[in-house]
Amino acid sequence: MSYSKNPDLIEKDTDAGLLIFDTRSGRMMELNATARLLWKNSGAKFLANDLKKIIQENCVSVKNLDPDIADFIKMAEKHGLVSENGKD
Repeated sequence: MSYSKNPDLIEKDTDAGLLIFDTRSGRMMELNATARLLWKNSGAKFLANDLKKIIQENCVSVKNLDPDIADFIKMAEKHGLVSENGKD
């Protein structure tokens, strides 16, 4: 499945991760360091497999990788950071 990042977001790096502000909804969300890694290294459009490759290339531990990536995508969709392509 492919996903697209919300184009109405403003990002600000923090010591702990990344703050993301949605200019449309007024919501703000803080991503932890791992989620920041995924967010910053994925394109405007990405596949779940792209995220898996990012983790495999940058992290020591990849246990439970598929469920963790699914959780990240689910959380990002819930908060309006990404949408599944073909759904609006």
